[in-house]
Amino acid sequence: MKSLIHYFHPLMRIMREREQFLSNKNVPDFIHDNLLQTVPALNDTAESFDYLVLDFETTGLNVDNDLILSIGWVEIIHSQIDLASCKHHYINSKSQIKPVTAVINHITPQMLNEGESIHDAIKALFNASKGKILVAHGCIVEAQFLQKYMERNFQLTVLPLLWIDTLSIEKHMAMSVNNPDIDLTLASTRERYNLPEYNSHNALADAVSTAELFLAQQKKLQPHHKMRFGQLYKMSQ
Repeated sequence: MKSLIHYFHPLMRIMREREQFLSNKNVPDFIHDNLLQTVPALNDTAESFDYLVLDFETTGLNVDNDLILSIGWVEIIHSQIDLASCKHHYINSKSQIKPVTAVINHITPQMLNEGESIHDAIKALFNASKGKILVAHGCIVEAQFLQKYMERNFQLTVLPLLWIDTLSIEKHMAMSVNNPDIDLTLASTRERYNLPEYNSHNALADAVSTAELFLAQQKKLQPHHKMRFGQLYKMSQ
């Protein structure tokens, strides 16, 4: 029975999908190399892995029509946020920014004109995340935009990345105490942990904010024991 439960665990399922994905000879080297680096097991401790916490700023949430404006990330190494690893990439695009988006994100056309190509930024992201687990708050946005990029450029319809979602973790904790209606936005969630208020709608600031939240969540979940990665991953689904 235990082996059957392990087989259907979401972590084991995505690792099988990853194995099948890597058998595709059309997978670009920078993606193939990245996916080979991290192969977690259910009973590994969460602290035994390093993490890359990221955030995308986009023109909207429609992956078919909207664009990635900027990508920010920071690494968690040995359960500590490494501020020296912070990166913030503005994406060069000939498309005009929607006026409302420019106000919200504080991103100007000049910033984008001086930015880099989406291809260089995505490759830098995959290189930085080798051997690390990806973390985001509401990771469906980042996951869907990455998936759309892969479809458009490499005709890859599945991208079996491992994601830890701090929003999903918070939602699971709220449900466990019968409090399903709490505000799950990054700012409100951080406030419940007494974390300082940061300026939002900046990819790098939101990445650092999420990294702090992620460490605080682990401490709250198991203050006296080491968190198992399998449990953490399941809460992220």
